Amino acid sequence: MNHSTKTWPSDENFPSVPVNVAGNGSVLWSILRLEHGANASRRAQRLRSSSAAQSMLRNLALKHLGPSQAFEVSKEPSGRPVVRLSDKTLMASISHSRDLVCVALGCDEQIAVGIDVEFHEPSRNIEGMIRSLGWADVGLSAGAFYNEWCLYEARFKATGITARNEQPEMCVCALAVTAQYSGMLVWASEPSDSSIS
Repeated sequence: MNHSTKTWPSDENFPSVPVNVAGNGSVLWSILRLEHGANASRRAQRLRSSSAAQSMLRNLALKHLGPSQAFEVSKEPSGRPVVRLSDKTLMASISHSRDLVCVALGCDEQIAVGIDVEFHEPSRNIEGMIRSLGWADVGLSAGAFYNEWCLYEARFKATGITARNEQPEMCVCALAVTAQYSGMLVWASEPSDSSIS
């Protein structure tokens, strides 16, 4: 099978989003609440969220690299978003849930980064999910479950490791999100080649 990277087109009309810093400047991240039309389909909402995430990632790259540095925002065959320069590749991560979109960018080649945000779905069978995942955390409150889920997903995006008990310890930052959501950002040096978005 022929694998290639996907380059995202530029969207110069997308508004600038505030940039946050973590890890003493080793990670940049942003979060945005989108307004979706009441009649917008789920597919249209996902496309808009994806487009916003791509533009936000370009914004982070511009903030980190400056306007004079040439770079390309693309997606690897694994699905992981990256920022490519002529001499290096920076790892990135994207997540969206309902109307929240968040992105993160490692500011050095050695920085593995993962970000995840989840809406607290009231109808979700949390105990059933915990059992199906094989987690021993039976009895978690909804908020605690979603925090653990976001931490698991963010670590998976940074490392590519699916087994929760095998995921490495990483630096963690809980995202400041509204009560109906949970969000986590993780980072560490030495990214895994198998990591995905």
